[in-house]
Amino acid sequence: MEFDEALSRYRRGQFTDQDVTGCTDLSRRAWRELIKLKAVHTEEEIYGRGPGLVRTCDAHTLKRTAVISPLNQFGLSLAVAGQIAYVMPYHTLLYVVCDPLTIMFEYSAELDRNTGLPPRLQTPLADWFDPLKPATAEPDTDWLLEIFDGRFVGVRYDARKGPVTIFGDLREQATQFVGWLPFPRRDQFAGGAIERIAQEVRGPGFIQFIADYEDPAKWLKVLHRLGYRLENHDSEADPLCVAAQSAVRSPIFKTTVNVTFAVRKALRRYLGIEPPAPKLGIGESL
Repeated sequence: MEFDEALSRYRRGQFTDQDVTGCTDLSRRAWRELIKLKAVHTEEEIYGRGPGLVRTCDAHTLKRTAVISPLNQFGLSLAVAGQIAYVMPYHTLLYVVCDPLTIMFEYSAELDRNTGLPPRLQTPLADWFDPLKPATAEPDTDWLLEIFDGRFVGVRYDARKGPVTIFGDLREQATQFVGWLPFPRRDQFAGGAIERIAQEVRGPGFIQFIADYEDPAKWLKVLHRLGYRLENHDSEADPLCVAAQSAVRSPIFKTTVNVTFAVRKALRRYLGIEPPAPKLGIGESL
């Protein structure tokens, strides 16, 4: 019953500061800083604070924060980590698929009046939110965010053997992130589990919709106003592209964040399948 109640709360899509910090390992101070930096957006910016003046965010923001948190733990500033999480190609697709409502319920079916939930699928599309199974990395499903030689930032859509898509680089001793244009094609994750689930639930045109929606070229004015930098690097002869490919082939060191696993773990914490993140130290308050 507690699990069903958590699912009903999840569908309402209003996550408090406590929910975010308890699910993502991010401190309350860091969460407030992300909001000030406008790396994440809360509902109060649009609608004002909720009942009892409680600040809330949506599921998309919760998932983005789950990606930002390990990047920040690696040593990147919150501003840089937030920009990487936002510019990572097709992150919206990942967030839509890696979701208990997508995996466990009939999408677009009529809601039950008592629970506020659609009918359960007889067989879930994945066992990611099974209370009886532990959360584990899944190489055939997981997307890896990788940083090569502390400089070039890419995503690997197939953790087993897939190619790396470089979508930006770190500069000024990793205090600045510069995103690369143009927006990459979907070739890298074609045939993977994320694509398969997305097409099964939302139809074959959904991925193209995500590509059009996320394309940074359409958001240049907004992104520049928020402090993002974007540059064109689309030629094989481009010096940065050459350097990036060299680093990918023979890195001196590499940092890897399993972003799919990070999102799944945060959602499992919210649903009560796993314990929340450790409590914060004395002196931190909302």
